[in-house]
Amino acid sequence: MTLSQHLSRRGLARVAIGAALAAPSLPEALAATADASPRSGVSFIVYLPIRPEQRERTRQMMFELYRAMTVEPDFVHAWIHEDLNDPNMIVNYETWECSHEDFVEHRLTRAYRQPLEAALPELLSAERRVILLKTLSAYPVRRYPAHALAKLERQTA
Repeated sequence: MTLSQHLSRRGLARVAIGAALAAPSLPEALAATADASPRSGVSFIVYLPIRPEQRERTRQMMFELYRAMTVEPDFVHAWIHEDLNDPNMIVNYETWECSHEDFVEHRLTRAYRQPLEAALPELLSAERRVILLKTLSAYPVRRYPAHALAKLERQTA
C-alpha cells in the first residue's frame, strides 16, 4: 500500500497550534492547508515505529529512498532521525518547494518510494504517524568553516 493510500483511508486526527496537522490522511491535511502558497512548500514529519529485528534493513531502505529524492528539482531538504530514548523509532522530516496538491499527485507516486512502502508491513511494529506542517516563519542559518570566514573577512575589509 502506498503512503497516499495508507494516509487517505484515515481521517484528520487533530489540528495543532501553528497549523500542524497530525493526520494519517495526507490528502485531507493538504486540502485543509491549501491556502499556503506553492513557494511556502510542504513539510512533514513521519514517525516510524520499527520492529527491532528490522532496524538495520529499515535504515538502509530509508537511506536509499532519501538519496533518490534528492535529485527532485523541488526537493529542499530531509533528515532521518532516531529517537535517542527509543532506537526503534525513526523520525523523518522532509521539506519540498511545491504546492501541496503537486506533492500528493506527483511525489507520493514516485517509483523510488515503492520498495519501502511495500516493505512497511514487515518493518513497522505499529502504524506510522504523519504530521503535516505549514511554515509560519523560518530562521535559516548559514555556517561557514573558520578558513572560509577568514577569507570572507579579508575580502570585505
